Amino acid sequence: EKDDPDRHEAVAAAARRWFDLVLVHGDPALIPFDATFPAAPRIDDRLRYTGYVAAVQTAEPPAGDGDDEVVVSVGGGAVGAPLLRAALAARPLSRAADARWRLLLGADLPAAAVEAIRRGAPAGVVVESARADFPGLLRRCRLSISQAGYNTVMDVLAADCRAVLVPFAAPGETEQRRRARLLAAKEAVVTVESLEPHTLAGAIDAALARPPRRLHGVSMDGAARTARLLCEATSPPGGRSKLRSGA
Repeated sequence: EKDDPDRHEAVAAAARRWFDLVLVHGDPALIPFDATFPAAPRIDDRLRYTGYVAAVQTAEPPAGDGDDEVVVSVGGGAVGAPLLRAALAARPLSRAADARWRLLLGADLPAAAVEAIRRGAPAGVVVESARADFPGLLRRCRLSISQAGYNTVMDVLAADCRAVLVPFAAPGETEQRRRARLLAAKEAVVTVESLEPHTLAGAIDAALARPPRRLHGVSMDGAARTARLLCEATSPPGGRSKLRSGA
């Protein structure tokens, strides 16, 4: 979100002058473009929503990995250490204390933080590096705990798993909070904006107390739809596009 209306108008004017299409990476069923870009009506004739992009199906994790686990992830991990520490503190306070927990450390997590988290992990907690089969872990898990970054949220929604989102927030950073609150309002996830252990444990219990809920009507085939839109836009009148549909 930006507060400068002149900037919005300048962007819209540039789009009208230089661009034939503006592909919006999203779905208005969840959040319309004008919710964060007020000048969107000025370029309405150029807007095309692509839908969201979820990860392609990945190989299944090894047998047992992810089964009925609580999976805690922090994406790249640069700002994820507080969430990992809070999750460890919340574990014994929650209804999931009996489960195996799996903490996935991002590649950008500082070495000192990694060492501290590994030392602080009790029995029943697996601490390891982020995994390429993360979507597969989510399909098997009891609960996902994560921040609210785009890729992670798409993996959570595609897996149709229970989830607690703890959005990263810093001055001027509104993306994750808005995404998490919208999804919570649709009862797709539980959102908590505090890392206090009892508060996080309460959010975990709330998520476990209800069944997973799929978001119906939200498009997640954005890669294929983007390709179709581009092929249509580059097709000569009465002819066929020279781009393959799988491009």
